[in-house]
Amino acid sequence: MDNCMNEKKLQIAKNSIKKLAEQEGVSDEYVRIQLEEAIQNGLDSEDEKKKAFWESIPRERDVPTPEEVILYISEQVKRRRGH
Repeated sequence: MDNCMNEKKLQIAKNSIKKLAEQEGVSDEYVRIQLEEAIQNGLDSEDEKKKAFWESIPRERDVPTPEEVILYISEQVKRRRGH
């Protein structure tokens, strides 16, 4: 994934957040807040392996957005599956 998300990928990530919110019966904003907290906790982790994972996520700013995390993880899964 390059440093700048294209609009199609951004929309896919936003749709993933929306779908998860619907499945859990919560708002999109609630899912976003939970993801942002998880991201910050990962970046602040004292576990070096966990912190390194979160630090490895390509991002445009200091802290990756939920969309950047979703796209990064999905790309990693695709690579591991050989797609």
